[in-house]
Amino acid sequence: MSHLKVLICRVEDDPNEITELHSFDLPAVDVGKLSPETALDEMETLMLDCGQKITGYLLRQQWVDVDEQLVEKYQQAFPPGDGDS
Repeated sequence: MSHLKVLICRVEDDPNEITELHSFDLPAVDVGKLSPETALDEMETLMLDCGQKITGYLLRQQWVDVDEQLVEKYQQAFPPGDGDS
């Protein structure tokens, strides 16, 4: 049975240079277990949970990227060996 997958990728300056960072398989929906009256609500709840996990991953990844850039800037501003001995 097919399913949906969300891919998180980094695209470099060259748009052909793409690195997959993470993938999320979205849960399959068992139509037989859905009630017609609440199917949309149940699917929405399921997707909101998935969306929060994906957003959490994106936030953590973005923080890692920002932290690396900040460390690099700091190291450039204060290179080793510049201190008074």
